[in-house]
Amino acid sequence: MGIPKFFRFISERWPLISQLIDGNQIPEFDNLYLDMNSILHNCTHSNDSKSDVVGARMTEDQMFSSIFKYIEHLFDMIQPQGVFYMAIDGVAPRAKMNQQRARRFRTAYEAAENMRKALDQGLEIPKEDPFDTNAITPGTEFMAKLTKNLKYFIHKKISEDSKWANTKIVLSGHEVPGEGEHKIMEFIRTIKSQHDYNPNMRHCVYGLDADLIMLGLVSHDPHFALLREEVTFGPRQTKASKDLTSQTFYLLHISLLREYLELEFAELQDLISFEYNFERLLDDFILIMYVIGNDFLPNLPDLFIHKGAFPLLLLTFKQCMKSTDGYLNESGRINLKRFNIWLSYLSVFELENFEREDVDVEWFNKKLEDISISGEKKRERMGKMLILKDQKKLVGAIKPWLLEIANMPVSKLIELDAEGKLKSLPLSTQDVEKYLDFVRTFALEAGIVIVHSNSRGTYEAKVDIDGLNPYELEDEFSERLNDLRKTFKKYQSANLVETEELMKESKDVYDAKFLDWKNKYYKEKLNFSIRDEEEMVKLTQHYLEGLQWVLYYYYRGCASWNWFFKYHYAPRISDIHIGLEKFLEQNENYEITFDLNKPFKPFEQLMAVLPARSKALIPKVYWPLITEEHSPIHDFYPDEVEIDLNGKTASWEAVVLLNFVDENRLLKALKPLEDKLTPEEKQRNSFGSDIHFIHNPQIDKIYPSPLPGYFQDLEHDKCYEEKLVLPPMKELKIGLVEGAVKGKSALAGFPSLEAIKFDYKLNLSEIKVFQMPSRSESMILTIDNVWEDLSVYQFARKFIGKLAYTRWPFLRECRVVKVCDEESSYQTIKVDKSGPRKFVTTPLATDELKDYKLTLRNIKDTWSKNKGVELGDIQGLVYVQPVNGLIRTADGAYVKTFSKSLDVFPIQLVVQDVINKDERYMPRPPLPIDTEFPLNSQVVFLGDFGYGAPATIVGYSNDKTKLSVRVSKIQNGNETNIGKKRLQMESREITYLPSYEVAKRLRLNPLFLSRITSGFMIFDSNNRKTNIGLELKFDARRQKVLGYTRKSGNGRFWEFSPLALNLINEYKEKFPKLIQRLNNDRDGGKQIPLLKDLGITQSELDEIRKWLKSVKEEMITVSLESESFTKFSYSSIEDYIEKYVSQPIPFHNKDIKGVPREAVLDAGSSYQLLSDQKFELGDRVLYVQDHGKVPILSKGTIVSITTLGPKISLGIIFDLPLLSGSNLNGRLRTNRGLIVDSSLVLNLTNRQFVYHSKASKNRGSQAIDKEAQTVKMKKLQEKKIEAAQLKTKQSNEILKLLKKNVKTDSEEASAEPVAPTNEVSSSSKDTSISSLENPVVNRNTIQQVYGQIYSSVMMNDGSHPNGMAPPPPPPMQPGVPQHMQGAYMGPPVMMPYPPMGPMGGTMPVPEPPHVMGGYPVPPTGALAPTLEGEVSNNTSSRRPQGKAQTNGEGTVKGGRGGRGGQRGGQRGGRGNSRGGSRSGRGGSKTPEKT
Repeated sequence: MGIPKFFRFISERWPLISQLIDGNQIPEFDNLYLDMNSILHNCTHSNDSKSDVVGARMTEDQMFSSIFKYIEHLFDMIQPQGVFYMAIDGVAPRAKMNQQRARRFRTAYEAAENMRKALDQGLEIPKEDPFDTNAITPGTEFMAKLTKNLKYFIHKKISEDSKWANTKIVLSGHEVPGEGEHKIMEFIRTIKSQHDYNPNMRHCVYGLDADLIMLGLVSHDPHFALLREEVTFGPRQTKASKDLTSQTFYLLHISLLREYLELEFAELQDLISFEYNFERLLDDFILIMYVIGNDFLPNLPDLFIHKGAFPLLLLTFKQCMKSTDGYLNESGRINLKRFNIWLSYLSVFELENFEREDVDVEWFNKKLEDISISGEKKRERMGKMLILKDQKKLVGAIKPWLLEIANMPVSKLIELDAEGKLKSLPLSTQDVEKYLDFVRTFALEAGIVIVHSNSRGTYEAKVDIDGLNPYELEDEFSERLNDLRKTFKKYQSANLVETEELMKESKDVYDAKFLDWKNKYYKEKLNFSIRDEEEMVKLTQHYLEGLQWVLYYYYRGCASWNWFFKYHYAPRISDIHIGLEKFLEQNENYEITFDLNKPFKPFEQLMAVLPARSKALIPKVYWPLITEEHSPIHDFYPDEVEIDLNGKTASWEAVVLLNFVDENRLLKALKPLEDKLTPEEKQRNSFGSDIHFIHNPQIDKIYPSPLPGYFQDLEHDKCYEEKLVLPPMKELKIGLVEGAVKGKSALAGFPSLEAIKFDYKLNLSEIKVFQMPSRSESMILTIDNVWEDLSVYQFARKFIGKLAYTRWPFLRECRVVKVCDEESSYQTIKVDKSGPRKFVTTPLATDELKDYKLTLRNIKDTWSKNKGVELGDIQGLVYVQPVNGLIRTADGAYVKTFSKSLDVFPIQLVVQDVINKDERYMPRPPLPIDTEFPLNSQVVFLGDFGYGAPATIVGYSNDKTKLSVRVSKIQNGNETNIGKKRLQMESREITYLPSYEVAKRLRLNPLFLSRITSGFMIFDSNNRKTNIGLELKFDARRQKVLGYTRKSGNGRFWEFSPLALNLINEYKEKFPKLIQRLNNDRDGGKQIPLLKDLGITQSELDEIRKWLKSVKEEMITVSLESESFTKFSYSSIEDYIEKYVSQPIPFHNKDIKGVPREAVLDAGSSYQLLSDQKFELGDRVLYVQDHGKVPILSKGTIVSITTLGPKISLGIIFDLPLLSGSNLNGRLRTNRGLIVDSSLVLNLTNRQFVYHSKASKNRGSQAIDKEAQTVKMKKLQEKKIEAAQLKTKQSNEILKLLKKNVKTDSEEASAEPVAPTNEVSSSSKDTSISSLENPVVNRNTIQQVYGQIYSSVMMNDGSHPNGMAPPPPPPMQPGVPQHMQGAYMGPPVMMPYPPMGPMGGTMPVPEPPHVMGGYPVPPTGALAPTLEGEVSNNTSSRRPQGKAQTNGEGTVKGGRGGRGGQRGGQRGGRGNSRGGSRSGRGGSKTPEKT
């Protein structure tokens, strides 16, 4: 935990210290360290909004899988180049156990209370027991399983992921004593002590605890950053995402924190009497921070960050530095003498607290305000003084004499002084000696000197001639005279105290009240009096011991395993000197020493920190010691605990008043039972060591799964383990290591404020770093524009087309493409294709000028209000394209690529160059072909023969310019296209309606519909704005809600799905008064409506808000360009893929020679190339990276596309389950889903990088010509047939209507026959004959009418309105088998859109067979299934009425029909199994009769 609220405070005081992680635009790091315990707590409870009592339970396998995903995500984000160190908390020092014990007792108590409340409220409690978070303690069975599972995970990653294989992986498990963060610090401290340590090593530590910030500062390494999740304060506006890929992460840069601290302490350079050294000041800062919070000592009373402690500590520390002779912290050892000086300054804070709390009648009667600290500050603000009556008389006696002399010019005074005629003023010896300090202070301010004659024993006042300017001008004379008059006025208007005795009396009363106030604290909190000198010495000395122990712990490691602070509360600040001075008397060397001792065993710690409610986590042999009353340690486990908020507001900050565990009693009780432990328990009760995991490609063994049935055995394990032994500590290095660079010289990617010139000041500017403005001072930086000597035109000529750096202080290389000012824009354009670009100046149009000013204002506001940076006058704006990587050219060289989107910055934030450039983005010449593609290395083939097929390098051409590869591709026709078939079906079945049609159907005003489906603000009864809109669309943000809305007509018109219609109608029916009133409002949204004008009460509004919150909770808001399949398609694709991969898939191997570099894809360098691909739902993709969360060459199907700016994320269902996969928010049964960046996969469906050899080009052109001719002839023939059929059908429909006298209203139409959608119809000729004999109404007409009624029914959540009976089943139809008659085939056109992912339960719709995964089971045998045109599970058992014959490899096809899916009526699909009267393409074909 460390210092409560520390992160928030420093982020608001120094706003630029944190960097948002955006793609790969972060520095490169050598070492990544994970403080694992925050990960464990995050991953062992569900993410639903309910409490742990009533929320969903997670199984252990789900927990371990979640932990793996988190670790993998963090590794992929940082990608360390050297060491990856994972540290889990082991047995802690005894000093930490007290806090652990308090937390665990409070956690168990609160869990029991929450369970009781849930039962009282009648809430449904899951049958499974909730996970006891106390299991995350060394020695528990859960922690042992965790180690076992982590080993499996690491073995798998090292064996399958190249980046893990090339990194030093270390696991320090719960078996290794020490807290996670301090094991990390020990590792850093050890490698830093080695002679070969790189002083510019780049460290990144993940963890949420504030003490990690202190650990980063203790290291003194400038290239140090902390990785942490986004932190929010106050009520959360949106629901936390369940998807880790949408979690926002930040880097807190220690380099920026150091630079801000340098600004804080800069004033001391000229004010201290010893050598200024910032690194030593930093050590002192670390020490003084520990008095307001650490995990081992209680904070000093009333010293809380949220009550202003932080600026107070800095202020008093600066005062101390000005009056002491050196630094407080000497390499981790406290200089007690100097520390005592600082405490004396800090004690003033305690006096102010006393004065605020202890004001009473006596306070006013004795005029204690006059001698109080608060009174003194009040007088300072008013410009008043407090003096004695006699002191005021003394000033009054001096005034006439001094004013007379001061009215003379300086020249006259000098002349009189030279002649000895300048008057002096004799003073009363008694008064001067009695108030000597006062007289000296006044004389200094008034410009006089007091002369004392020892011989005569007299005092006299003289004018200080030497202090006057002999060349004084008239203005200076007037100013001198005015200053003197102000001085007299200040003294003469001062507050008066009658006599010194009265002042002393007031001071005595003040001191007595202060002592009583402190005594009350000690009696209430510690049960002894402040007058008990022995107890006070023990308490204060013990606190000093604790402070020294903490400092050693952070600087040198654990000084003692069994030392702990034996009190629940700290002494008062002003009393610490009692023990300190006593200690200094008794110890000449002033050093506090400790005995190292040894740590507890894991079970000893469990028995010391766990409450009785968590006894299930402890071996059963120990249970009687906890539960039985005669147990010698039964008092260690009370059923209830008392807590004291002690000035805090949150329960987790409260003091838990538990008795401290007696170590001797505990160990004595446990010792006899150790022999009764099982072998497994004895193993858990022992210590282990750090494990180093090493990749060895020569190893190939099976690593068994720790959870069979959930994780598969690792069949090709290429990893082995060995014990990690750290080298001996050669030399403890504290401070900045020689050779370390910082500031502008820092390594590439590491930020520095120094890159741009600025001024700074502390100011109360209400900076908004988090959700609310800061209430404390912030460091405000005012930018100095280094380009002010250039006009905007000159700046543009200098930079356009050139590389520069922006995004200060996190500088990023970019290309300047445009510069604008208030009059013109400047850029370069291409005049002709071959010529150079030409610089042009274009005057801004009216709209462009408006946009320019708006952008300018937004930039100034953002930098000022959120970042604490004042930009001053912005002369112009610079538009840049950031460098986003390198791309390989045809010859194998690498050149920079730039983002397609433009960023804009003010001119003053452009940096021309940096000292250390990022080598990751430096252009590189081509490597020799055998170096870039070594023999037997794996690549992806991009040739037409096997696009996306894995290939192996088997040789080179003689001139070493071409490759020979062995390609292994799936045989033609065996690659599944399940995704595309689902896309066709959904496109047909899910109908979006334009907004005007929706308004018409729901009988709503179109303008009201637009507003209620967006944000709709009204004023509630308290005159506060409240949003009652459904928020299904966001025009300004270009966002929609997945499954509910979309935009058509090139983004001009909104459309709504049946699901959206259903929701709007539900709103209308639930709250008819509100909707009717708003719908009839003709104001047009010009004014925000008042609640009283809407005809509803505040309680009704609360009900509306509650309902809106529930329906919005599971909505997924995405950009307009994003899209997704429905949940049903997810399920169908998953079902099909499972069967598909269970069958053997035939491969074809082929050796190809003369392959150029551009015909293969190298996984390690494909990022930029692949990032430009286009994707559609249903596309098949191939994962091409040899690292990350997915094994290389894994295939999958795209089921969602999310676009955020230039970034495209793909939701993919992979063919095989993934170790770090997910169920895509509940849409899948298995963990084969994952959200991946589009640049990591190759699109196999839309082949965008096909390399054509000459042969493939010839084949392709011949095939295209032949196909084009065939298509043309076929279209002509089809048009003739369709024209004839249309005429016949129209006649037949009229004939039937006349014969049957069928009404056209919707009620009768609902009873018309609906043909089964998966049935194959007869041939064209048979159908036409049948039509003449048995006229049939056009099925599409019936479908539309039926669909409208069905949609109307579904508006009532599937219930039939007004008791209306459901529509009767369709009558018998010709050509349909008896067993299929009357079967419900689903709404043909108006099927409601199924909910997406977690959006509640499914619509109560009987699922049509073609939506419920109605795909054929892949056939057994050698060949994998070909999906083209497969539309029915029953195709093989039913034949069309017309005769068919087989041509080639095709399957049975009927006549003419629709294009895909299982669409009903007279139309069939396009593919292997087709119905209807239209012939399909390819395969078998029904012969046409002439």
